[in-house]
Amino acid sequence: MNYNNRKKVMFDEEKLKKKFSRFFLIFISILAIGAVKKGFQNDTFYTIKIGELILNNGIDMLDHFSFHTNLLYTYPHWLYDVFIYIIYKFFGFLGIYFSSIILFIILLMVVFKTNKRVCGNVLISAFTTFICLLAISGFVTARAQLVSFILFALEIYFIESFLRNNKKKYLFGLLLISLLLCNIHVAVWPFYFILYLPYLAEYVISWFINKINFKKKGKIVLFLEKKFILDKNDSIKVLFLIMLVSLLTGFITPIKDTPYTYLIKTMMGNSQSYIQEHQMITWINSPFTIIIAFETILLALISKIKIRDFFMICGLVFMSVMSIRHLALLALIGTICFARVFTMFLENFGFYVDKRLLNFFNKKVVIISSILLALVGSSLLFNYHMKEDFVDDEFYPVEATKYIKENLNVSEIKLFNDYNFGSYLLFYDIPVFIDSRADLYTKQFSGFDYDIFDDYRYIIRDYQEKFNFYGITHALIYKNNNSFYNVLKNDFNYKILYEDEFFVLFEKIGNDNVVITYN
Repeated sequence: MNYNNRKKVMFDEEKLKKKFSRFFLIFISILAIGAVKKGFQNDTFYTIKIGELILNNGIDMLDHFSFHTNLLYTYPHWLYDVFIYIIYKFFGFLGIYFSSIILFIILLMVVFKTNKRVCGNVLISAFTTFICLLAISGFVTARAQLVSFILFALEIYFIESFLRNNKKKYLFGLLLISLLLCNIHVAVWPFYFILYLPYLAEYVISWFINKINFKKKGKIVLFLEKKFILDKNDSIKVLFLIMLVSLLTGFITPIKDTPYTYLIKTMMGNSQSYIQEHQMITWINSPFTIIIAFETILLALISKIKIRDFFMICGLVFMSVMSIRHLALLALIGTICFARVFTMFLENFGFYVDKRLLNFFNKKVVIISSILLALVGSSLLFNYHMKEDFVDDEFYPVEATKYIKENLNVSEIKLFNDYNFGSYLLFYDIPVFIDSRADLYTKQFSGFDYDIFDDYRYIIRDYQEKFNFYGITHALIYKNNNSFYNVLKNDFNYKILYEDEFFVLFEKIGNDNVVITYN
């Protein structure tokens, strides 16, 4: 084949790739619409109220929604809170729901583009993006993490792009991502730096092995050369510099030193031990983690992979084992890395995704049938979700909240409430004992010498003493499978004001002369 013919073939194949990419982005966007559930998590309610507070009063580093006076608050995702409140103000709950759908579509588009940059294979990029949709859809809701997912995918794209062509615009993009994370979701800002580590490890290992004389190489070094691609890219040194400069972006925020202290205070607190999303995973309930870990190790044994991908996936698997919340990061970043691992595995054994497959997927009948199938499936799911309520009255005290607002003076009472629905109460301007901003109520954040979160966790042991300490006048708690319900029900100092199938509201009517403790 002469030069002109070869050039024409490459041009035709590039056109096929672009055509397929446009088709796939439409296809995956349609699927994303049906994949997002309508119901809100508890964080969404306080997010709206904090956004409203910031726009009306600014950031004063104090809490305004619990009845605890002078309680410090760090506003860890203040910019996202403002964003969600503005949407709610103009479009209500439905607007927030659609904003989650739009952000999810943007995320999948970024993942697909990043996959293409990482592995260079449009079909495998589409396949792994589809896997990402399936794996991460359960984490999609109106929380700041949805925006941080987009930023982390972009971070990988900028890093990979810079290592490929050394364009400085990607370095500015990395600095911008760090700045945005400090203001949108400061709790995950440390993960921004963790994503650099596999690249730095790859550079150090490659540099070390390349320095060793071939005759002096041991079995371990020879094994590494056989199983891993030792890519000593000198541009990684520039990335390391950018990583260090990114540390300074933590000062460009209205929440003072929070970017530098939030993780330390969180780890020192006790909330991590009790909140479900911070617990260690059970392998039997996390098949995705098992699949990714097993496939990565298997492909590393039978083929060659980049050191950065091996370290990245193994590190994410370890983080996921230690905390359930990191499963979403494994699903996101792990599938991006796996796109390259899988591509290199196929190429190592001579399996190339060629023009014939692109021709097949670009046929009109394939495109039309795929789009129609996606439309039907997504429409059915979307219609199903639209029939759901934004607020599930089994988990949130919808009627009890109405009763409190209509019958009690919320500015005078001090209400003890369960953790999971505290945010719903404060959304309706009822001062709470605790809500899902768990770290706020630990002494590391609150500035108090006692721990509100601990007192809530063990309230049943000495509730009379703690209720007296906090001046509790009422208690709204879950009714079912709750031993504390039986305790208060049998205490003559408390009477039931309101009760439904799921919730019960008690009022304190007597003085606790005798303190009873429960173990």
